[in-house]
Amino acid sequence: MRDQLLASVALATLSASSAFAAAPAPVFSWTGCYVGLHAGADWGQSTWSNYGSATMDTSGAIGGAQAGCNYQVQNFVLGVEGEIWGSGLTGSAAFSDAATLKTTSDFGGDLAARFGYAIDRALIFGKVGVAAADYHYTDAYTDTEGVGSFDAQGHATHTGLLLGLGLEYAIDAHWSFKGEYDYINYASKNVSFYDGGFFGSAKIHDTENIVKVGANYRF
Repeated sequence: MRDQLLASVALATLSASSAFAAAPAPVFSWTGCYVGLHAGADWGQSTWSNYGSATMDTSGAIGGAQAGCNYQVQNFVLGVEGEIWGSGLTGSAAFSDAATLKTTSDFGGDLAARFGYAIDRALIFGKVGVAAADYHYTDAYTDTEGVGSFDAQGHATHTGLLLGLGLEYAIDAHWSFKGEYDYINYASKNVSFYDGGFFGSAKIHDTENIVKVGANYRF
């Protein structure tokens, strides 16, 4: 009797072990919300027309934070993400021998939808959304012909379309790292310039390219 009981226990243990070994390994899920930080490089073009016509290259560094949520269905991941960043974007161009035009941006942000395809812990994603950025403009003229020097300043908050592409990889249940490229095309805007009083206006169009790396912590 004892031998039969031991044989039954051994058989049950062997069956359970076989069933456990045959069970599929748990699949990583991207469903959940997260916060994170990012840093990278920013470059683009600033085109002035109507007043002080010129096109200049802009470049600088960025650093900021992001937050968002994902929902995974099979291998497909849908999500929404918001970002803010500080920027050192700047560029200048000579308008004449005496005048210099300058474009700078100090901060920006975006709100975008993300569409991804997950291969276990790797997530390939695209994103589309709306971006906004704070821009400052300067037209500086040094008097060489007796007409008087001036330093006219303009300011605008631009909004535009953001398109992005990236790759994110999860190292465990909470932490992941990403690399991403974003292109932003801001709508043209008429910017007023002042130098003590109203000075003039220019139609200005800005674009940005952002390459960044970041880390996310998922809840």
